[in-house]
Amino acid sequence: MKQLCVKPNPRRGNGASRGFILALMGLALCLFSAVETKADPLMFSNVVALQNDIRVDLFANPGTTIFGPQISFLVDITGTIPANGQLQTLRITFAEAGQAAIVQEFSIPAFGIIPPPFTQLFTVSTVGTNAATLTIDILGNSPDFSIPGGARSGQLVDSFTYTFNVAEPVPEPATLTLLGAGLVALARRRRRRRSD
Repeated sequence: MKQLCVKPNPRRGNGASRGFILALMGLALCLFSAVETKADPLMFSNVVALQNDIRVDLFANPGTTIFGPQISFLVDITGTIPANGQLQTLRITFAEAGQAAIVQEFSIPAFGIIPPPFTQLFTVSTVGTNAATLTIDILGNSPDFSIPGGARSGQLVDSFTYTFNVAEPVPEPATLTLLGAGLVALARRRRRRRSD
């Protein structure tokens, strides 16, 4: 019987050292090609005023008139809470011409437990017919708004101020007619009682 003799190939290293070299090359490739991953920053968008079951986009309709005395707004919050888990704050500043500013603050995550994305609802009271501004800001986070349109479309900014007008609602003509008819009926009844 013939015995086979296998001679080692001098150009070939042993399997263990080759595996080690390949692993090092793979690790180096991963380290050099890795892109730094960042969490999506907290951002706000879609600030709308609720008016008679209609949503009024404040960015698309600057200078629009919104009727009070109570105005409700919705603001969408997106992004990721920072890795340190620190609560963030959404600050709303409503200023009506000639009046003191109203400041409201809300925690992000909402109620301390609901992470983004979510929609924050808030309401302000108006005092009359005036020009008004609404400033939205996520404190400690910059930038926090991407301008959705216009000449500055896509620009990232820290906070944004919306401008609009507030007014007291004017009663409908039918309501005024009904009120007038009621007052006339009361006046007639009173006259009849005096004449009797």
